[in-house]
Amino acid sequence: MPKKASRRLVIDTSVARSATLAENPTSIACRRFLEVVLSVCHKVVLSRDTEQEWQNVALLIHSKADEVRIRFLANWMLAMGRKRKLLRPPIERDAALRSKINRLGLPGNSRQEIEEDLHLLEAALAHDRIVISRDDSVHELLRSITGNCVEIRKVVWCNPVTLADEVLEWLSKGAPVVKVWQLGSKRQ
Repeated sequence: MPKKASRRLVIDTSVARSATLAENPTSIACRRFLEVVLSVCHKVVLSRDTEQEWQNVALLIHSKADEVRIRFLANWMLAMGRKRKLLRPPIERDAALRSKINRLGLPGNSRQEIEEDLHLLEAALAHDRIVISRDDSVHELLRSITGNCVEIRKVVWCNPVTLADEVLEWLSKGAPVVKVWQLGSKRQ
């Protein structure tokens, strides 16, 4: 049996923060997704910006409830680290892409939403062009600008909650490109 390709995934804080031990559908979906990433050959790209966001949002502890909430994620990160599946490459900000987006004339709140997650795109573009995020709003904003930003059209953006079992099967099959999940896809 041929070895599956190992993909380098960029996982947004929205997924990391939701992957708790709670038994609600969102937590279960995000936790199952991360468990499959751990069990198969894929790696996670943590750019400086992404890791900082994880530290400041997903792993921040203010209370005893937060300690319980992050238990799964902390253990998952330790296991990923032991398996050498957490990559921390230096990723440069893409000044040309940022400038292009700023010149699109998007309303301030839309531009700000995109700018807050540009580090995910930059990391994905530097690696295997795969972003895992629950942020459907940014997803739709990015899809709306692919006519002007051709460089992001082939980025696969998937939500492990809405895609549920389909995304788990995709991971298990080596995370091949799914055209309808690409930002530039013409699907509705």
